[in-house]
Amino acid sequence: MSFLKRITDLFRGGPTTSSNRYLDLYVLNRRCNEPLTGQVDLLNELSVAEEEEDASYYARKVLHTSGAKRCFSQCEVMVWFDNSKRVLRTEVEGGRLLDEAEYATELARFNAPPDEDVDAPETGSDSSEGSATHASDEENTETNQT
Repeated sequence: MSFLKRITDLFRGGPTTSSNRYLDLYVLNRRCNEPLTGQVDLLNELSVAEEEEDASYYARKVLHTSGAKRCFSQCEVMVWFDNSKRVLRTEVEGGRLLDEAEYATELARFNAPPDEDVDAPETGSDSSEGSATHASDEENTETNQT
């Protein structure tokens, strides 16, 4: 049985694990301030970088926001690789690159409920503030008319 496994591994290019097959991308969208994630499949999604001197491979990913907060946008991520499929450089249009820890922090911030202002006075709770504001508005109106 191990003989057949070795033959199949030979034709598949050897055993691959998910850790070296995919490159995880973490991006913060500039317009929506939403953290985005994506993956580049290093076996299927790379293109040959013909016009680049130092890079052998190239990948381009477009990550879209969820629209959860009524904001729709996208980030374009471009990654260049060497012959060994190691990252040489990365460019992000419409956002900035994050590491995994920053992504977790930004995702928690994005999914948190909006803060409610605790110190703000409730409307209609104190009638003296409303009358004082109304009186000062009348004085400003009289001053502007003269």
